Amino acid sequence: MSLTQKRIKILLDAHIFDHSFQGTATYMYGLYSALVAFEGLEIFLCAHDTDHLKTLFPDPRFNFVKLNSASRMKRLLTEYPRIIKEGGYDYAHFQYIVPFVKNCKFINTIHDLLFLEFKQYFPWTYRMSRKMLFLVSAKRSDIVLTVSEYSKTDVSKRFQIDQQQIHVTPNAVTVSSYTEPVVNIKEKYGIGKYILYVSRFEPRKNHLGLLTAFLKLKLYDQGYNLVFIGSKKEKIEQDAFNELQKLIQEDASEHIHFLEGISWPDLNAFYQQAEVFVFPSLAEGFGIPPIEAAMNGCKVICSNQTAMSEFDFFKYLFDPNNQPEFEIMLQAVLKDQDYPFEQIRQAINLKYNWEVIASNFYHIISKDQSICA
Repeated sequence: MSLTQKRIKILLDAHIFDHSFQGTATYMYGLYSALVAFEGLEIFLCAHDTDHLKTLFPDPRFNFVKLNSASRMKRLLTEYPRIIKEGGYDYAHFQYIVPFVKNCKFINTIHDLLFLEFKQYFPWTYRMSRKMLFLVSAKRSDIVLTVSEYSKTDVSKRFQIDQQQIHVTPNAVTVSSYTEPVVNIKEKYGIGKYILYVSRFEPRKNHLGLLTAFLKLKLYDQGYNLVFIGSKKEKIEQDAFNELQKLIQEDASEHIHFLEGISWPDLNAFYQQAEVFVFPSLAEGFGIPPIEAAMNGCKVICSNQTAMSEFDFFKYLFDPNNQPEFEIMLQAVLKDQDYPFEQIRQAINLKYNWEVIASNFYHIISKDQSICA
């Protein structure tokens, strides 16, 4: 970059990192950790807990801006417009909903619109409160991103946006993080020989299908434990969790474990030491846990629905609506002695690589800048 060339200033709404580390946070973490390497960008991360942000993003090239308001509406109505105006940013990057006052270009990642296609899994109030906000935000955004070809098609159809104007920047995994020393799950948690599922509790996540298979096949009698890792703080999560509890038989209860708030090193250890990772979700905009599991050297059996149909590198893909097929395949993967671990890792690394995704994103921004110049 020449000394006279102006760097592009991007403000990222990073308030998601003030809360639990869900898929949308994983996406922003991976994307911006790679994006900061581009000299043509000057990146500012905005959240309440900037001290916590600095531990997650230690690269000295990051800048940090503190949020003050705890109200989402106040942030969108007044605080972000003020911050953007004072900072003179070229772009501000949000997820789903952009501020109501526009004084720079907006980048908007719409991960999925599953609540419109799979209405049965989302409360009416949730659907109504988001549909119009997401639509208006998408129309007011200068660059619209999403995480899969499935979601790109869906966003284009439902919001009447030309597919050429929607860019796919998928999730990926940070391979280097998996070189850290791992904890011994059996020693720390007292759990040995387990089947793993990592996901927040929701009906569409289909924890029910996995629990049903585990109990019907009596895998606990074969020495297996079943481990669910995921949050259950919101009402929809707690309701889904309560439904699972009703099915657990007394003789199997000691083999079924529910955990949440697991640290990154421990989560990676859970992946690495699992017998198999199961992802029976009925609907996803992307679905990063099975990729994380595979990159950690774990066997994976994954749903083939919605965006997960793009995961054609997995040996075991199944229709979660077909419970008998699911149960047969679960037994097969547990017994598989010739699982292609390295072949799958290589395929994932080629397709879902943060450096490649960040480079494509940088090209999108640079092209937009040149058009406007």
